[in-house]
Amino acid sequence: MIGNAETIAEMLGPKVDISSLDNEISRSKVTTLAFELYKEAIRVLNLGACILDRASSASGGLSRNQAICAALLIRMVKFMIAVLDLTCKNDRGEVVLSLNRSIMESAFDLEFLVRADDDKHYDDFVKNSLGAERESYDLVQANIAKRGNDIVLPIEKRILRSLDRLCEVSGVKIEDVHPKWSSWAGGLKQRLQFLQKEEQYVFMHRLPSNAVHGTWVDLYKQHLDYNPQTKRFMPRSKWRPTDARVYGPTGVLVLDAVKPYVEKFFSTIPESKLLLERIDDLRDRIIAVEQAHERLLAEK
Repeated sequence: MIGNAETIAEMLGPKVDISSLDNEISRSKVTTLAFELYKEAIRVLNLGACILDRASSASGGLSRNQAICAALLIRMVKFMIAVLDLTCKNDRGEVVLSLNRSIMESAFDLEFLVRADDDKHYDDFVKNSLGAERESYDLVQANIAKRGNDIVLPIEKRILRSLDRLCEVSGVKIEDVHPKWSSWAGGLKQRLQFLQKEEQYVFMHRLPSNAVHGTWVDLYKQHLDYNPQTKRFMPRSKWRPTDARVYGPTGVLVLDAVKPYVEKFFSTIPESKLLLERIDDLRDRIIAVEQAHERLLAEK
């Protein structure tokens, strides 16, 4: 359950001071500010994910649909912490690109589910997630049928028991799941259209997908050096550096996702106002740092 105002303030921690930003001429110092704001965003998301109102606390937890939202927040927190680990000591830019793409997708999914506010979308989200499980169920059943005499191997029994448990907590029958992958709610591009963020589809999903799948674009940009004189390539083992750009856009979009979640599920809790105020203030500070970094890049 959410605590009193003092407890909330303590959990959120101090605000990152960006008062020196206007006169800052060092890109590395601006990146440090972006890094600290990213950490602040993690604290905000973690607090938002762990809130329980009185009803949820009394019943011992969250209903499935709200649990999906809270789990998306926790997933973002974990991946964002991994980004910190990969950038606080040594730059691991190639891996960070993949993690950021996963964080963005969870942020988009959460914001869509909360703003659309339709149980059907939650059902579709769950069923779409179970496509591979349905395929494994069909394969196990087919192998059992081939052997005949209802002989079930121990490993098959474990798989089927695991599927039964998963379907039970999901509120879905495995027979109702389509075995082939399909897009829920029309696909991510359509979900972003609903959120009026369609332009983010290219910049925050499709382009970063190169890093996830290891396409030619990713190999050329991240893992090869090209010599225009010889028109030949050499493998590049050196890691890509990172800067403020790996923190800012992600920070803004995760805050865009957590804000409607808090508003929807905890608007009756007076202390939630403190969290919502911090979200707005933090978003403004992140954007200010982004703009300062872009200014320094343009002057480079």
